[in-house]
Amino acid sequence: MLAKKFALGFGIAIVFPMMIHYGVSTFSPQPKWDDYQIENYYERHKRATPAEQEKMEAEKNRLHEQREVAEKRFQKHLFFVAVPLGLAAIIIGAFLSIQAIGTGLMFGGIFSVCNGYFNYWSELADPLRFASMLLAFVVLVALGYKKLEQKDRK
Repeated sequence: MLAKKFALGFGIAIVFPMMIHYGVSTFSPQPKWDDYQIENYYERHKRATPAEQEKMEAEKNRLHEQREVAEKRFQKHLFFVAVPLGLAAIIIGAFLSIQAIGTGLMFGGIFSVCNGYFNYWSELADPLRFASMLLAFVVLVALGYKKLEQKDRK
């Protein structure tokens, strides 16, 4: 029975952040590297005249900038969905009476928060980094204190 509980919790912890990631991808597609490349660029570049090479390099730079903009947009959307949903999963998981589901939600929430941060960390301003990390820290400490204090009283 313990193995089944572990498997259930582990499954929730893995599926939850993936579900969030691909849910965001559904409405704000993650850019594909191939969509922003010039086909056979290096071969064509070697055979091109200097004027054509300059044109190709400008096109390559334009596509690179477009990909970066699309990637930042996806990362921003992922952050603003994954972090709040992850925190909500942690809170809900802490209060569920079914341990395997609660534990799975808590770990899934932590992984979701990490996914949101890992993808958007470089774009966050320091005050937003601090405020959001402070919120996550307070939620974890408060839940831990409340839940562990209740167990100590019993």
